[in-house]
Amino acid sequence: MQVQSLVVIGAGPLPELAMRRGAASLADGLALPLRTLPVGASPDAELLSLASEAPCLLRLAGDPGRLGPDGQSWLDALGAWRLPTLLLGAPSADGSIPGVVPAFLALCESRRVPVLGLAQLGGSWSPQQRRQDGLPWCGWLGESQDPNTSAAREALITLLKQRHSRFSSASATAALTHQP
Repeated sequence: MQVQSLVVIGAGPLPELAMRRGAASLADGLALPLRTLPVGASPDAELLSLASEAPCLLRLAGDPGRLGPDGQSWLDALGAWRLPTLLLGAPSADGSIPGVVPAFLALCESRRVPVLGLAQLGGSWSPQQRRQDGLPWCGWLGESQDPNTSAAREALITLLKQRHSRFSSASATAALTHQP
């Protein structure tokens, strides 16, 4: 099943190298080319260009909630364009998820960004702890030296494809039933 374009953003400040590696791993698993844009680029111009290209995994580098010179943020544009988005969040040293992650999810929801879920970037994966978070976790992108990384990445890719397919079906149905 081919996935259409998907956007990946950090839920709060994340190390650039970790974001780059995580997005590359997702792009590889989804068989999509990876395209990275700085959040300083004009959202509407970039998304218009993206709409005429082949599907890709679009990684936004920087704070997508920051307002640009035109008064629009990338989150506003992702919501307006209805682009499915995956949030990456990193755990604290003790394995807990910092408050910025649920706050960022709430910001995305307030901007009507279609969030497919969250993926934990790095750290140790604890399904029990993530269930207690009460957040829409899709899975974990671990460090390459962790023996569980490959299986976790495959499970994440499978779940992303399922959620994206449901999102695409719901969007198509809404478009067909919405008559101006």
